[in-house]
Amino acid sequence: MLLISHVTYYGKQKIVTNSHAGLLNIKLTPRMINLDETEIISEKYKVFKGKHQEVVDYECMDTNLLILSYNFKKNHHELILTDEHFDTISIEDISHLKKPKQLFQDCTGTCHLLTRDSAYQIYFDKSSVQLIYPINVQKLYNLLGNCLFETDTHFAFEEGSKNNSKDLYASRDLSSLPNLNSGDEKWSHVFFLMDKNTKEKVLLDKVFEWEKKRDAIQHASFELPNSHRSFGEMLRFAEMVFFKPAFQCVKLINDTIYYFNHLKSQIDIYSSNLILLNTIDVDYHNQDNWKPVIITDIVKNKAYTITTTGVKYSLQEINLHDGSTEGVTRIDKLFPEKLIVNNGYIYFLYNDLGNVWQKRRLFQGELIE
Repeated sequence: MLLISHVTYYGKQKIVTNSHAGLLNIKLTPRMINLDETEIISEKYKVFKGKHQEVVDYECMDTNLLILSYNFKKNHHELILTDEHFDTISIEDISHLKKPKQLFQDCTGTCHLLTRDSAYQIYFDKSSVQLIYPINVQKLYNLLGNCLFETDTHFAFEEGSKNNSKDLYASRDLSSLPNLNSGDEKWSHVFFLMDKNTKEKVLLDKVFEWEKKRDAIQHASFELPNSHRSFGEMLRFAEMVFFKPAFQCVKLINDTIYYFNHLKSQIDIYSSNLILLNTIDVDYHNQDNWKPVIITDIVKNKAYTITTTGVKYSLQEINLHDGSTEGVTRIDKLFPEKLIVNNGYIYFLYNDLGNVWQKRRLFQGELIE
């Protein structure tokens, strides 16, 4: 069977038999692709906004962008593939799917479209997008949900992440707290790698901060008699402000593993075969306005973090040689969503309340070098 496709024609399948030994003529039907509108605002941001579309979600695939949008005029969702300048490469009608919700990029770099009950792997060949291998959404999360990235020899995993707010306030009395000798690792945060061939686990680090939970409970209990707040409110405040967990993360940049160990104020740098190459000190996380986020540009091989000024964000590049920060890029939008840096551009979602339709758009801006 032959599969013939072209970006400006509808695809066609043709079964070839022995009777087609000579010349085979195949006619394709042309199709029109309407390019989506791109807007330049104050020469700082480029905006992807279809005339009748709202951006639901997006992911970067190499230097291209995959956009999940909702078309109000046609009353259905679409998958749009664009280059980094928002020039449309392909549009896929996905109106036959049940409630497309979001895009998910797994640790291998493969993108999936998540619906109410199914996950579809997204395949693209630079000119068209196809949905293949549907599986149950929960099964996908069970398989790849805590996988961070892969190297030539290992998969990296994270367990017990404290990024989810519901995990920060799990204890309300001292009796439920573990002790160091109990073996209870309820609040441990573990990073490990698994060898692809031997399936052997290699522990990178385990963070166990139950002492902060204990101190937060004691602080809330001490302050409670002199406060009009409830114990739950006092405990939440203590854990968020005075005894908040350290933010730890592991990133793969080029072929090097970077462990952002903010508990020890350092970055541990490993080779792909887990040899410790270097350790550098950092202090950007000690700023009062620091937001616990690390963003990597996998094309330019750079890392960034965020500070806040009021309700606005600023992006700072982390020097991966000495740990300093440089090149502040300010984002002049309130509470931007899903920040991604790719090939020297910053992307984010923003719901412009000044827009009469209040549609969420995808913004692109250049970073300060």
